[in-house]
Amino acid sequence: MKSLLRQALLHMLKAEAWPHSLAAPGWRAEAQGFQSQARDRYAPSMRQHLDVARLYAGALKEVPDAIDGLPPLAVAQVCPMTLDELLAEE
Repeated sequence: MKSLLRQALLHMLKAEAWPHSLAAPGWRAEAQGFQSQARDRYAPSMRQHLDVARLYAGALKEVPDAIDGLPPLAVAQVCPMTLDELLAEE
């Protein structure tokens, strides 16, 4: 569950940091896929074990220094989403 959410956040961050990359639509689709998988596996008892801020910080560390030779645009350093928002149906 944590891995799925971290992967969703990482793909969201890449799409935000490189919005004009040809890969951006794929990153957004992958993020939605990871969110869907996480939603399917989520149980309310997991809530106490899911630290979205920590997952986001981990995803931030995985954002590459450059893609397509370009540095990333600025992204939020604090997670702008709650667990409920991450798990919400699109």
